[in-house]
Amino acid sequence: MERRTNEVGWVSVLASGERTRILLAGELDDSLTGDLTEAVDLAVRRGLPVDIDARGLTFMDSSSVATLTRLAARLPERARLIEPPELLLFLLEVTKLDEAMDVLDHDPGFEGVPLSPRRAPDIAPA
Repeated sequence: MERRTNEVGWVSVLASGERTRILLAGELDDSLTGDLTEAVDLAVRRGLPVDIDARGLTFMDSSSVATLTRLAARLPERARLIEPPELLLFLLEVTKLDEAMDVLDHDPGFEGVPLSPRRAPDIAPA
C-alpha cells in the first residue's frame, strides 16, 4: 500500500432519519484515530444503519482498520461500505473485515445533515 505525502485526512458524520453516514477521505493515520473513534461512537449511539463513504480515502493505517472493526462489532446490522478504493478492499480482505460489512459498487445516495464538526478542509485549488 503506497502512502502519499501531505494529503490531509478527515472524518465527518452525516445523519438522516434512516441512516448515519461516516465520510472518510485522504490519509487516515494515528493522528486521526480520535476523530474516527468519535465518529464511530456517534454512529453507534444513533442506533441506525451505517454507511461508510470511503471513496476519497488514499491511505489507512492499522489503528483506523481496528476502529472500523470495533464499529462493525457494535452495530446491530452490517455496515455498508460505499465504493471503497482498492487499498481498503485489500485491508478488509486481509483482516476478514469484509465478512462483517457489505461492499456497495455505487453510492445509493444520501441526504443528511452534518453531525460532527469535522469536515473537508478548505483547500485552495492548485
